[in-house]
Amino acid sequence: MLPVRAVRSLAALGAALLLSVLAAQAQTAQPDLTGKNMTADMVTKEAVVTGDARLVAGPLVLTADEIRYNATARTASARGNLVITSGARRLVADEGSYSTATGRITARNLRVGQFPVYVSGETVEGTFDELVFTNATVFFREDAAYTPSVTAAKLVYAKDRIVSADGLGLGLHGGHFLRLPKFEHALDTDFISYISAHGGYRGRLGVFGEFGFHLPVAPGVKLGANLGLYSSRGVMVGPSGSYHRSGDDGRIDGSFFSGYINDSGDRRTDIFGRPVPRDRSLFTWEHRQTHGEPFTLDGTFSYWSDSEVYRDFRNKEFNRVQQPDSFLEAAYTQDNYVLSAFARFHPNRYHRVQERLPEIRFDLLPVALPLGIYERFNASAAVLQSDAFGPDPRLRTNRFDAYYGLARPWAPTPWFTFTPVAGGRVTHYTDALGGKNDYTRTIGEVGFDARLLASGTFDYRNEIWEIDGLRHLVEPKLSYRYAPKADRGKTYIPPIDRRAFSTYLQPLSIGDSRFIDDLSALNTARLSLVNTLQTRDARYGSRKLAALTIAADYAFDPAPGLKNLGDFYTELSLTPAPWLRFDVFHRHDLHAPRLQEINTGVTLIDQEWWSLRLSTHFLRGQYDEYLLEYRRRLNESFDVAALWRYDARNSRMNEQSYAVWQRLGQTWAMKYEISFFDGPRRESDFSLNIEVDLLKF
Repeated sequence: MLPVRAVRSLAALGAALLLSVLAAQAQTAQPDLTGKNMTADMVTKEAVVTGDARLVAGPLVLTADEIRYNATARTASARGNLVITSGARRLVADEGSYSTATGRITARNLRVGQFPVYVSGETVEGTFDELVFTNATVFFREDAAYTPSVTAAKLVYAKDRIVSADGLGLGLHGGHFLRLPKFEHALDTDFISYISAHGGYRGRLGVFGEFGFHLPVAPGVKLGANLGLYSSRGVMVGPSGSYHRSGDDGRIDGSFFSGYINDSGDRRTDIFGRPVPRDRSLFTWEHRQTHGEPFTLDGTFSYWSDSEVYRDFRNKEFNRVQQPDSFLEAAYTQDNYVLSAFARFHPNRYHRVQERLPEIRFDLLPVALPLGIYERFNASAAVLQSDAFGPDPRLRTNRFDAYYGLARPWAPTPWFTFTPVAGGRVTHYTDALGGKNDYTRTIGEVGFDARLLASGTFDYRNEIWEIDGLRHLVEPKLSYRYAPKADRGKTYIPPIDRRAFSTYLQPLSIGDSRFIDDLSALNTARLSLVNTLQTRDARYGSRKLAALTIAADYAFDPAPGLKNLGDFYTELSLTPAPWLRFDVFHRHDLHAPRLQEINTGVTLIDQEWWSLRLSTHFLRGQYDEYLLEYRRRLNESFDVAALWRYDARNSRMNEQSYAVWQRLGQTWAMKYEISFFDGPRRESDFSLNIEVDLLKF
């Protein structure tokens, strides 16, 4: 009797001979068939392989517990853990067959896809380029009962795209409750881009539930709706959607949402003290577009029926955007210039907006001329409008504005640079004030920018703070601008582009000022000192450890009521380690003995487990606030977070919030939050919030 090893060797030899003979007859390349156990039947022309069975046909690899290959039919039948791989594509099934001649695939319980979207079906027929599933299921991220999924009686999958599907149902992997129309979907994009559910209790809204979802209706287009149910207010509902397109020539992204409610609750008054109407609505649209390298188009449209609708029903978004903005800007950029068109319009009437209807602008970036001189230029034509607001009347004008400037840097040494500058601005207004039909203002400025640079290095090392040597950079700067007629014509100029309240240093040059309708005479010097401390970075270059900037203005001819020496500004940032950051902004009136403004922040971060930030905000006569934020990761599923906001000026805790975040597998994120508020405010004193978000898929 022959030994077992010899029997296996003879069987393998026979199968190999069978394949080689048939290959010679067909004059066609046959697949490579291997495995631990192999038998061959010369009559039926069939080879059977078990134990790590593997068939390789060109770029395709088929593995299974058992493979039967018929060389005459050139078909491989496989069962048990069938896997077919071709390049980056991979099919997994219980059993099936593959034709090496036609590429035809038939399978049972086959699964295909790419993270985070997968498709499975009871039976499948087709090729790698197109597969037809029966009784198919499309599921997302993970195979679990709580995973969102779509069922289809018949589904066509072609080249990583669901081309068509019939008999659709939407729900969880454990059950489906919503019927869908036919659709197509690329698996490398989000299928349902947004599903959310918020619920809880707020004193002004009552018990509430907020829901939203998007579904694909066309390639790159998803439409859906927002629904809000409020026991004390009523029902808010409105359509929403998003769109996306990308290609070699650029990309387009946009979204919109809306809501309407017949508000039956306590609506109170708006910012003018008028009763808020019962019919309330909101609409917001955002658009971002690029075309090739030079062209961009950005826009936002926000309509609020009253000043408080966002605050009442979308209070978290209101904290970030307290006044709606509507604009559209197109820009064409080349190497040394930018041509743009900007429109800002005002669909709401409860705050002041400087409307541009529109503004066409040309900006020439600094360009080198002979003799080391640099020129800059910008020009604009704008239709400006500002509606009546409070005691301010309605203003409208057509404005034509141009600025031209020259600068000549002079660097006699590497550590000193002196740059004299000169410029002029011409601005023409129609519909002028003071009895004039129009008015033209011509102003000029001269000045200089001087800069010193000194540095020192120190061989200091500290392993705890990862310091490998120190470099100290000291950079004193002195700037001066003289434009004594910059305030010319204020009696005739419609003050639409006016100064906005700000406690930070404003641009010094008339060429950099945006409030060109509200300029002041200039005879001002600005002195600043910048200190920077760096160390070597282990990965690349240097790392900033600390930066300190101090600055102040001195006006030689101050405006009436102002002092020569302006406020003294200090900004400090410390980043001695990646897990620690400290920031300070300080403003002090040198003519007054008391502090005017200071903002601080200390941030501690453990990248894996926790973060802590303590910040303070003080502005004399306005606010004195302390804010503490903490978040900690407990494990892979749970995080906790807390926030405390203390008003030292009124000795009260304005806000305290406690939250637990939970991740359910790879699919759902849940948040449980309770908040308490104090002080005069429109929002409720107490809030209980439960959020359920479907991670994008």
